[in-house]
Amino acid sequence: MSKKLLLFFSLLSLFLCTSCFEFVEEITFNKDGSGSATLTINLSKSKTKIASIMLLDSVNGYKVPSKKTIKNKLTEMVNKIEKTKGIHNVKNTLNFDEFIVSISCDFDNVEALNEVLLTFSSKREALAIKKNKHFTYNKKSKTFTRSHHFNIGKEFQKTKMKDRKVFETATYTGIYRFDNPILSSTNTRARISKSKKAIMLRVKAQDIITNKQTIKNKIQLQN
Repeated sequence: MSKKLLLFFSLLSLFLCTSCFEFVEEITFNKDGSGSATLTINLSKSKTKIASIMLLDSVNGYKVPSKKTIKNKLTEMVNKIEKTKGIHNVKNTLNFDEFIVSISCDFDNVEALNEVLLTFSSKREALAIKKNKHFTYNKKSKTFTRSHHFNIGKEFQKTKMKDRKVFETATYTGIYRFDNPILSSTNTRARISKSKKAIMLRVKAQDIITNKQTIKNKIQLQN
């Protein structure tokens, strides 16, 4: 996830003054390296509180975004993603009853996903992504690598102490599905499914921010 995408979704939670939310990153691969990806933020566990806050103009000194503002921001993101070469069928869902937001797309290869990240990155971040890809997939060796090179902790330190509580119970979940069985993964916290064709990693947001845990992983598939 790029830093700007991360900040956009986390700011939704920050403005809505709730610490109970989950980022979910799902990627499904085909044998040729193409596939589909979905990024979701789920605030449903705090939906009653959020519904009440949405009626206010501001909270904790922050302006509460209107439904229209959130819809417009999401549309802007979708429009940018649609212009990326190798990206197709971009969709988004915005459920104001359960407070769940998601963006999904199909991709020709993981390079297209890296290009999406570049779209929402600063020049310095873009150089880091070009040098060290966030996603790589070697069709010959059947190896998928998930990495990241953003200093989220640095951005976190810029926020007010009271606002940092928003991440106390927040979680990140990464789910990857493949046609070929998974032989191994380098992240010891990741759990391979019984079918061997899916793997899931669930980490507390604060552990990622403080570098206690990582979402990096190298997954070896069976040829």
